[in-house]
Amino acid sequence: MSDAFVDVGSLNERLEVLELQETEPGVWSWQVVKKLWSDITLSQKTNLFSSVGIGARGAELIVRHPSPDLHHALRRTGSQPQHLFLTAIVPYNRMYDKVTSALVTPAKCSASRIDSGVGVAGRPQIVETMHVTFPAILTERYWKQLDQKETHAEYAVRYVLVTPKPIVLQDGDLVEVHDGDAVGVYYVTACHMLDAYKNEYEIDKKGDV
Repeated sequence: MSDAFVDVGSLNERLEVLELQETEPGVWSWQVVKKLWSDITLSQKTNLFSSVGIGARGAELIVRHPSPDLHHALRRTGSQPQHLFLTAIVPYNRMYDKVTSALVTPAKCSASRIDSGVGVAGRPQIVETMHVTFPAILTERYWKQLDQKETHAEYAVRYVLVTPKPIVLQDGDLVEVHDGDAVGVYYVTACHMLDAYKNEYEIDKKGDV
């Protein structure tokens, strides 16, 4: 632990500390649990917050110890709020921590799981066995395939959905992503769940162009 000096006056930005909470069954959202003062420095470097997708602009913060852990997020307030995805926390000196983050825009998502069941008189029927709404970060993966047909082209765009750890999806789950004014429907094709603080899901969307 270093003895790096911190000018208390430089901690002049008030940030909201966010915690993911299940506000009702199957409904998850970021909730403000407290506020803190921070010195924030925007970086020109990319923060690779996703292990399989592209990154986002980074920001470094100095906050008083103990800082939030990596299960939390931070949010800048004001006329244009910014969501900070936390990627690393290290001691700066005896009283302060340095927090590394990525500036991202969470998307509102909903996921459902459809299985085959047995209905009246033993007839097969389709059953929705899971439905959950949650915030997540949509980013691109460097992967694209174009299959040229005689009269049209079929495309497959692969994205990565980065979610808080409590959000557990499976291959084949359908995910509806509200990214600004756009809404996309995808299906999960691969799950990356070894990280202690987040899950990452590769999702595909197919159609005609």
